[in-house]
Amino acid sequence: MKPLWRIPDFLDLEYFFIQDKQLAEESGEAALRDRDRKLYLEEIAPDPGGVDPEREWLIFRWLQERRTRENKNQGGQALLPGRMWYELYGLFWSVFSFLAMGVGGGAAYSFLSYSGEQPVNVSLFFLVFVGFQLLLLLVFLLLWTSRRMRGLDLRSSLLLSLVNKALNSFLFRVRRYGIESMEGGRRAQFAAALAAVRTRGKGYGALLFWPPFLLFQLFGIAFNFGVLAAVLIKVASSDLAFGWQSTFQLSSQFVARLVQWLAIPWSWLLGPQSYPNLHQVEGSRMILKDGFYHLASADLISWWPFLCLAICCYCLLPRIILFMVGIFWRKQALAAVSFGRAEHNQLLHRLRTPRLETRFQKAAQERSQGESSVGDSDAMMQEVLVTPEKTAVNGALLALIPDELFAHCDPEELQDLCYHAFGYSIGKSVRMNEEYSDTSVIFAELPDVPGSPCPPLLILQEAWQPPIQEVLRFFQDLRKNCDEETHIIVALVGRPTPETIFTPVSAIDLQIWQQKTATLADPCLQLSPLVNVS
Repeated sequence: MKPLWRIPDFLDLEYFFIQDKQLAEESGEAALRDRDRKLYLEEIAPDPGGVDPEREWLIFRWLQERRTRENKNQGGQALLPGRMWYELYGLFWSVFSFLAMGVGGGAAYSFLSYSGEQPVNVSLFFLVFVGFQLLLLLVFLLLWTSRRMRGLDLRSSLLLSLVNKALNSFLFRVRRYGIESMEGGRRAQFAAALAAVRTRGKGYGALLFWPPFLLFQLFGIAFNFGVLAAVLIKVASSDLAFGWQSTFQLSSQFVARLVQWLAIPWSWLLGPQSYPNLHQVEGSRMILKDGFYHLASADLISWWPFLCLAICCYCLLPRIILFMVGIFWRKQALAAVSFGRAEHNQLLHRLRTPRLETRFQKAAQERSQGESSVGDSDAMMQEVLVTPEKTAVNGALLALIPDELFAHCDPEELQDLCYHAFGYSIGKSVRMNEEYSDTSVIFAELPDVPGSPCPPLLILQEAWQPPIQEVLRFFQDLRKNCDEETHIIVALVGRPTPETIFTPVSAIDLQIWQQKTATLADPCLQLSPLVNVS
């Protein structure tokens, strides 16, 4: 995928998808098809002689046009989820940087307060400002490795969920002045768009994991810069003394060897003067009963280069590495975003497929009224519908047809309807058992090789028969045997007539099916009438 997509773009895309779903429920699918087809022809359509554009480019151009129209409708710069994310994420970067640097610098400066009566305890300083950060990094790496070995997704992390919820809550609180002026429907659409990107399966993966991950690394980087700045300022502006002590009976030789071992990452480059030697370690040891006035100044100041370099090596450098890793994986996550979901397929279908449903419906109505012939113009229209030159925008699907409809299902008519309603062709048709109990024939058509893509599915259903629990369980079983992003279309038809089973669906029947299938909470399950009345 080209790098034109960013996280704010996906937030706006989901927001417009949610708007379109509500528009389809209120005004019908025809309103969406008319709008998007007109938008494609007037604003998006490439040069007829050019190369057929990629679907990512078409979707992005559609998104740009939707943003432009939204801005016009709201009389200026529209308040969209992507814009909010972009502005607030930039604010977080600035706030986190200054806050972390202030916290690190303030904590280290107060810790290094030296009145001349007691040297700064090197052991405690190292434990607080180096050891604690090392422990956090070690725990993070262990948890990360454990989750990867168990194959757990990042979205299942409790910490990540809490962080995402906190960031989203803060996002709405900060921009309350703009959101409070919205109607309740738009506020709900905002929340739904954020939730869709955060919880979507393979489509977005852990895309929203990386922004807070990078913010945490930025906090760590700025924190350590603040600590380093405080140490250098104190060393330059005061006569700072460092010493070490421990209740444990540790020998000076052991501490010297430990310091030498810790200094390995930089001592090969800066030499032995970058850490205290055995003599300096012995000379800076504080014993409570002896006081410290007998200790030499050269030994007491030999620790600060070691402390600064330890912070750089064990705290600052790992954070910088993790930050760069986060940037790399964020790019990988953006490049891996899937554009093969149901919403994407239907959008491309609306953009690139000519509007011919009115012509087909007129011919279907004439057949249902028992007319023996049609005019020449209508015959030409019908010929256009079945021409073999037309190609399905979204490819071929596997049609699952109930036993009671299979014998009366005209393959050519189903092909035409499926093409114009969903942008698919029929690759293969499978007869379903009437009680949905024998699913072995159906599942045998699905790939059982791990990693093999499952074909999109079309399930033909009679809308005048309300969905029973067995049908809903069948949909769930199909999802379990398919990929979580596989497009499953429940194509509804109305009451059959003597001439055809492909009749329009009543509004009441459609509403009943929508309410029932909504309980499945399957974002890639599409419920649509097969015959569209224009």
